[in-house]
Amino acid sequence: MKLWKRFFGLALCIALMVSLAACGSPSEEGGASPDASPEESQTPPDAASVSGSEVELLNVGCIYEFDVESPYCDLIKYLSYDSFMYANLVRYDANNEVVPCLCERYEIAEDGTAVTFYFKDGIRWHDGEPLTMEDIEFSLNLWLNVLKPSVALRYMKDVEVLDETSIRVNMQSSCAYVFLRHMIMSSAGCVIYPKHIWEGVEDLKSFTGKEAMIGCGPYVYESYDSEAKIAYFNRFEDYHEGAPSVKRIAFHLYESPESVVMAYKNREIDCMFQYAAGLAGVYVPALQGLDGLDIGEEVNLGSPILEFNFKDTLTQDLELRKAVYSALDYELLAAANGGEYCVPGGRGVISPGNIGYAEDLPANCQDVEEAKRLLDAAGYTDQNGDGFRENRDGAEMRIMVSPAYSASKGTLYQRLAEVVVRDLQNVGLNAYLDENVSNSDAWKARFSQNKDFQIAITSCSQGVAIIDTVNQGLVEKAGSDGTLTWNGTNDTPEYVEIFSKIIDSKNPEEYAAAADESQRYLAEEMVAISLGVESMFYPYNIADYTDWSFRSGNGAFSYDTWFTLKIK
Repeated sequence: MKLWKRFFGLALCIALMVSLAACGSPSEEGGASPDASPEESQTPPDAASVSGSEVELLNVGCIYEFDVESPYCDLIKYLSYDSFMYANLVRYDANNEVVPCLCERYEIAEDGTAVTFYFKDGIRWHDGEPLTMEDIEFSLNLWLNVLKPSVALRYMKDVEVLDETSIRVNMQSSCAYVFLRHMIMSSAGCVIYPKHIWEGVEDLKSFTGKEAMIGCGPYVYESYDSEAKIAYFNRFEDYHEGAPSVKRIAFHLYESPESVVMAYKNREIDCMFQYAAGLAGVYVPALQGLDGLDIGEEVNLGSPILEFNFKDTLTQDLELRKAVYSALDYELLAAANGGEYCVPGGRGVISPGNIGYAEDLPANCQDVEEAKRLLDAAGYTDQNGDGFRENRDGAEMRIMVSPAYSASKGTLYQRLAEVVVRDLQNVGLNAYLDENVSNSDAWKARFSQNKDFQIAITSCSQGVAIIDTVNQGLVEKAGSDGTLTWNGTNDTPEYVEIFSKIIDSKNPEEYAAAADESQRYLAEEMVAISLGVESMFYPYNIADYTDWSFRSGNGAFSYDTWFTLKIK
């Protein structure tokens, strides 16, 4: 199986490299030509080139759109998670622990029901106006009363200005610790706004332009070249934590992972930015031979998963879920996911590296005979001799497998879904591929709005995994009173109670214990199945630059990198 797995991964990689070679040279709009040297493609002619000096221009590749100048722009929304243009009150450090960012320090109440933020004097907006506690109060009340993101609805109660340099946020329960983790990655538009600009805006999403792009983060918006699809930002010289060492950043916007790989090959970009997602292992062979490029390997804290719908009568059945678990070829799924850079996941779904990860749970392993035995014992037998099992009452039984749609992941979920369909058919389950989820709107309607799937092939992103574990996408309601709506379909009392412990954690220790408990529940009740633990890749230029700061789940393009990166 190991040999076959490597062959499968190699075949995928060969196909990729052939397709990349067939792409030819990028258009004139895409940036530097294939023959350009690293110096020509990465720095302007007058850029400083002395070892240890600041970086004049960093070229970053990403798979986003720049459709409007506002916090709601696709690119800006995801950059906001890392306090790029709009600074967050707190951020993650290299170990994904919460540390101050816009605030100087914070204090969590002993009972976890409030967090107080303290600020130093002299913080300024990009237009030179001073930041005040009225700005913070105004912004957080927008979250609570207008924008209503999940971080507000699930955690926040109200906001109190204490004095000219401090503000308290009161919680709905003892959830202040998880609130801090979640607010870093809040929804689109949920940023800290300058009150003097936004106070009179009635429709937040319709307010666009240069004023809408004024924040207090380390970078200031300069311009967007719609023909070349490049967005430019300059460092904010008056940033309260000091000016970054990277003076200017150009985001090159692409449509697919293949385009990003080609950009690396053509030396158009120095690194990549993609929220909670790098490149999959199948793209590595196309990059390994490039001089001066570190492929930036790390374990994906999220993972592709198979999710059961607990609102569907068939997939509510634990015995059927156990049979599905035993039927799957985890070696093949890992190969389809990341070639040789992916291994079968664990029975508890949560990936290694996450807080509270339970190391003693077994790795997933296929057992076809056990799958057949479980189905027979549960009464799912082939009663009409057509080769497929019927329901217990003799009615036809079909199982729809719905692959998530993702531009940044390409055909990954489709590949995984095809393996799942094949494996279920091999044990007599009449599984078929959902053909009606071929775009983002159709997938959102199926999975999030209507919840009319049976088995979904999707993923827990690294961002979600870091905030409050994979459970966020599986449980339906949780919280101190069990009424807050989440993203999943499972509302069984035991599961709600376990996940409530996670989001009501008062400190890292309580969080870790609750995460461990949840993983054991996932393993026992087969709420979802891990389809592999993969390495993700965030390639970065080591020929020209040094002192990159790598953050797990984010890669080399991190907050710390903006301040540490130097000319090599």
